[in-house]
Formats: sequence, C-alpha cells, structure tokens
Amino acid sequence: MEMDEDMVMMKNGKMMMMKNGQTMPMDMDMTLSDGTKVMMDGTVMMADGTTRMMMEGEAMTMAGKMTNMQEKGM
Repeated sequence: MEMDEDMVMMKNGKMMMMKNGQTMPMDMDMTLSDGTKVMMDGTVMMADGTTRMMMEGEAMTMAGKMTNMQEKGM
C-alpha cells in the first residue's frame, strides 16, 4: 500500500481521512467504490450488509481493502 493512497482510518479514537497524503478529520459518511459504507463514528457496513466497528489503527482504502496502520509504520 502506498503511503499517499487515499483511505479512511481510526486514529486516536476519531475517524480520519487521508487524501493526497494529507490527513484530516472525516467530515461526512462515505461510500467506498466497492459499496462499503464508512460512518463518522467508525461503523463500517460492508457491501454484503455485515457491520463492524473500526478499531484503533485500522484503515480502509477507497476500494474497501482493510489494513492496519501499525503494520505500515504510521
């Protein structure tokens, strides 16, 4: 994963968005390209309808791929 790839992440208990390499607070719910919905409170509704909460350090790309920021050294 590229460090400048756009994604949403849970950081310090808040949903953040990384866009063009800049991190900013998430200001609205988002629907990702695969149909996954990410809410400002960290709730993620997958395209298949299952829901979960994002945990501290987790991130999701705009394509809906989940990753862990600690593993990426961020």
